[in-house]
Amino acid sequence: MKKTLILIAISIVIITTSFSGGPTPNCDSDEFLDNCAPALGDFTFIKSFNVDVKKAGEKTEYSYVFSKGSEYRIVICDQNIAGKKMIVNFYDRGKKLVGTNYLKSNKKFYPTINYQCSATGVYYVEAYFEDDKTGCGINMLGFKKM
Repeated sequence: MKKTLILIAISIVIITTSFSGGPTPNCDSDEFLDNCAPALGDFTFIKSFNVDVKKAGEKTEYSYVFSKGSEYRIVICDQNIAGKKMIVNFYDRGKKLVGTNYLKSNKKFYPTINYQCSATGVYYVEAYFEDDKTGCGINMLGFKKM
């Protein structure tokens, strides 16, 4: 009887993960890195930034020094839940918006933001979830020389 229950439980887990496209990464796991690292392509990994929004309307912000003559890529990696996608805005040294992964006009999300840096300085990233919802994920930063 005990073996039968264990087999049923294992079967349910296998069926559930097969139809859902796999388990959703936990907020504190390295699964986000494993799942989304290929999106860096030929960019060299620099750092990852955790995004864990626990209150509606909250935003995660971080900064990083970008160098002139390098191209940077920000990979946006969330739990991939419809209606709870991560929105990332990228700002230059003067806090002017220079890129985003979400276009309101066609309601389309992009998995990366690329930026060719023409001036060395501190750049800023803000991450939050659509409709001010809670959620978690990571942003990975990579670079390559132009």
